[in-house]
Amino acid sequence: MGKPNDNGHIEDIDSSKQRNDNSIGSGSGDYAPPDIQKETQILQDAEYFKAQKRYLRKLDYIILPTISTLYFFEYLDRGNIANAKILGVNAGHDTPKAGVGPGRRTLSGTEWQTIIMIFYVGLVLFQIPGCIGYRVFPPSKWIAFGVCGWAMTSLLQDATFNLAGMLVCRVFLGVFEGLFGTGIVYYLSLWYHRSEMGVRVFWFLGPTAVAGAFGGLIAYGVGDIHSSVSSWKWLFLIEALPCFLLGLFCLYWLPDRPLRNSRFKGINQEIAEARYHSEAFDKAGAIQKRHVIWTMKDWRLYAQASIYVPTAALLASISGFLPTIVANLGYEGSKANLMTVPPYAVAFVLMYAVSWNSDRVKERGIHIAVLMAIATVMYALLATLPESQLHGKYACMCIAVACVYATYPPSHAWAANNFGNETKRAIGMGAYTAIGNLGSIAGTWVYPANQAPQFREGHFICMGLAIATAVLSLSNSVVLGAINKHRDKKYGKPLQGASIDVTELADESPNFRFFT
Repeated sequence: MGKPNDNGHIEDIDSSKQRNDNSIGSGSGDYAPPDIQKETQILQDAEYFKAQKRYLRKLDYIILPTISTLYFFEYLDRGNIANAKILGVNAGHDTPKAGVGPGRRTLSGTEWQTIIMIFYVGLVLFQIPGCIGYRVFPPSKWIAFGVCGWAMTSLLQDATFNLAGMLVCRVFLGVFEGLFGTGIVYYLSLWYHRSEMGVRVFWFLGPTAVAGAFGGLIAYGVGDIHSSVSSWKWLFLIEALPCFLLGLFCLYWLPDRPLRNSRFKGINQEIAEARYHSEAFDKAGAIQKRHVIWTMKDWRLYAQASIYVPTAALLASISGFLPTIVANLGYEGSKANLMTVPPYAVAFVLMYAVSWNSDRVKERGIHIAVLMAIATVMYALLATLPESQLHGKYACMCIAVACVYATYPPSHAWAANNFGNETKRAIGMGAYTAIGNLGSIAGTWVYPANQAPQFREGHFICMGLAIATAVLSLSNSVVLGAINKHRDKKYGKPLQGASIDVTELADESPNFRFFT
């Protein structure tokens, strides 16, 4: 499933097609047509090989900083609710902080957890439509729509004065995040090879860690603003306005697809088209009903989603409650926001290292399992160390957060790697994230306020979730490896560098091999 090495491959594919008359049982009838194989062969030409490196640098420069910045602001807007709590958004509306609580009463623990949780309801409901939107509409326009929508919704939180208003805003924040964020991994898969996806998904999801760190810094700075306007309102305003402008910028800047409005010309356009077909050939016509049904009935979708469910629960528990947990470790006021920065900074570095290595060795499952084994130990220590061990518990928190976040890019890249064609990938990634984010809903209830300051039960729950992720990812890796070996034995190993025709059979094509 790489690039063709010589003309002999094309002749072999063509002759085997003629001999077997596209017989699936023979394992040789699912290669791309010879003209596509010849098109992709230019990538082996010395001139094009060098040009491809320049093309990739240019593509990275166009796409990666843009989606990184967008998701950075999106995650700020999603997670700033935790920092806003420190600044008083949960206070009574008739208090000096003018929060969303009734009268002078602060929101209860259950009411606050509902605000955190309700975001994920909107997110889950619109993740499949969000991915389909990338498949049906020009991605640059779809991205702009989702980004501007959530920026406006985030800004509208400043106008809320009660719990109902904040809940409505949080629901629609989830809706627009579902329309934008869910399909970005699918969008990247249009431009990059499967073995290039880990690092590129990192540059999309890595800002989740950076946003967590900067969110704490911004909240720390906003907390020192002395104004008639409540500090938490300044927080939403400062983080929403740049996001809206970036959404409009996407209309001009981002390319759509390699074969349509790629924004490339000449040799770069030739390379874009050749790379698009070099691993797999997909006519990518209208969405076929049977492909939708196949995707929703595919056990591999649910196996992959089962790995994401506990991971999403862990991520939601961190993004929603880390400032509160840190505050209960002994850090007070704005310093609690400041002390959330190191865990996210460590997470960012580890995310990149793991993503890079998983691409290098073309493996995902073992990487995830190792990270979650370490996280298991950290959560066990957090649950059992005494309150007096402040520095030890804080170090464990840093490592646990880093390990959980570092599983994020390889798990998403793994899912995208193994959906065989565009329709399965669009539907599958939407369903995968929608099912997985059911864990996010559960994760918002892991750290109830009445468990403070130790949060022992919450840490034990997170330990169990980490164990589940490790076991499920390792099991999935073993099973997919066994399927690959079975196909090798039954059909023979795929011709090196040959493009597989996945238009009809997707990942059921005999020569398709799964990432493990």
